[in-house]
Amino acid sequence: MEGAQMEDFRIEDCENDNNTHEDSQMEESEQNNKHMEVAPAVISVHPTRNSVAVAVGSDLRVFNLLEDCAVILVDEAGGASHNDSIRGIKYGANGKLFVSAGDDKLVKVWSTESWRCIATVCSEKRVSAVAISNDGLHVCFADKFGVVWVVDLPGVDETQAPLNKKAVPLLAHYCSIITSLEFSPDGHFIVSADRDFKIRVTVFPKKPLDGAHEVQSFCLGHTEFVSCLAFICTPDSPQGSLVSGGGDSTVRMWDIISGSLLDTCAVGAKVSLIQFPVVPLLQ
Repeated sequence: MEGAQMEDFRIEDCENDNNTHEDSQMEESEQNNKHMEVAPAVISVHPTRNSVAVAVGSDLRVFNLLEDCAVILVDEAGGASHNDSIRGIKYGANGKLFVSAGDDKLVKVWSTESWRCIATVCSEKRVSAVAISNDGLHVCFADKFGVVWVVDLPGVDETQAPLNKKAVPLLAHYCSIITSLEFSPDGHFIVSADRDFKIRVTVFPKKPLDGAHEVQSFCLGHTEFVSCLAFICTPDSPQGSLVSGGGDSTVRMWDIISGSLLDTCAVGAKVSLIQFPVVPLLQ
């Protein structure tokens, strides 16, 4: 009887060891997958084309196009600007501010005059998109749970020590990952896109810290995730038209007031028509 009990104990211990080993393997696999994941490069150009910013992985670099040289970023926190993949970078409409954020859950606001970090915001989740209001008074960012947060910047003095600002929720996409954020040219709307094929146009309130509750329209038509947003302005249309691109290989133009689709370009079909010259191999 005692021998049978001892055998049962050995079997149970062996099963526990196997389960622990499997858990360790799963954790190691998840960690390896994270390290193998390559974040797409992101690029942002200064409104007056004075500089261009490029982020690859956790590396953020800015180039001064007027002086043809690299910019030195000054961050009093020390170390690298970001410790994990950067997912969003963007200049403000007037070019005075620049914001960067990503998987390290840090949102950093930079002055483009000195390229010094003037404010840091800690996010609860990883950040997927960023935007700066047209008046430069608010920074918005979206996290991986589909919540858009807002932080106010009035009173930020470049000569003072960097501020640690606290964000409050502005709006939510109900757990769908937000892929892009844009302010309309007149600053009246904030436009968000997500992985559930939706584009939402929301009225940006006069008091953003109280939340945004008025939806202007939904731009629906993409059949796959929406990856990017941009506004195109012309002298005939200073308010601009919204352009979106997505995983369905289409670029679409929208009227954000009504949410109606104005035009569609099937990029995949266009690419298939491109012919490349055949270069003979050297013998």
